[in-house]
Amino acid sequence: MIAIFQPFLGVGDFMFNKSIYNYLDTFEFKIYRKDGDNDCDKYRIDNPDISLYLDDNNKIESINCRDECLYKGRNLIGMTIEDFISHTGEKYYGEVDILDYEDDGIPQYVYEFDDIGLQVWCKNNIVVTIIASPEISDEE
Repeated sequence: MIAIFQPFLGVGDFMFNKSIYNYLDTFEFKIYRKDGDNDCDKYRIDNPDISLYLDDNNKIESINCRDECLYKGRNLIGMTIEDFISHTGEKYYGEVDILDYEDDGIPQYVYEFDDIGLQVWCKNNIVVTIIASPEISDEE
């Protein structure tokens, strides 16, 4: 699968708000039960480099890319955050979160790009993870 990002629609073959059952005949998955740390991420389904997070109705609510996320002809993973901003033409909103949860002592910086539905994680100024989400309505 080629992981082409489509803002607010999905990544590659995986589309937001579609049931995981639409994909079971096409892709192999490892299914993990999430235990209580985040109620909205009930299950994680891995397909080599993409994790899908499902809602309680087994519909895709976010997509986590670690190796490939193509947008406007380039892979966003591996870019510097400055290159990411220049390439996408987007700006981040709010405060940049700084998380240091790995054993290497190197913090990750988390940027929110609400206008295209991306959360961008950087380590040593390089994009290492992208979490894509559908557009959030005012009703939620």
